Amino acid sequence: MNNVIQCIDRKEYPELDLILWDRVDRLIVPQDAFLKYEQRWRYVDQAKLTPKECQLIECLTQSYGKGFFLAAA
Repeated sequence: MNNVIQCIDRKEYPELDLILWDRVDRLIVPQDAFLKYEQRWRYVDQAKLTPKECQLIECLTQSYGKGFFLAAA
């Protein structure tokens, strides 16, 4: 995955799609995706994360979390 992500198609990431239950837009900016992953991590079924989605989360963590992922309790 390249370092610069323009927009994320939520339909390519099943768990992201599920935690965005209150949004209708298909494309999401990376900063918003990272924020939602952190805020709604308890709703993410980690066993269902695809390798592609794990890679996205890692990329977002490095880019927007400065290497830290602070999952809400």
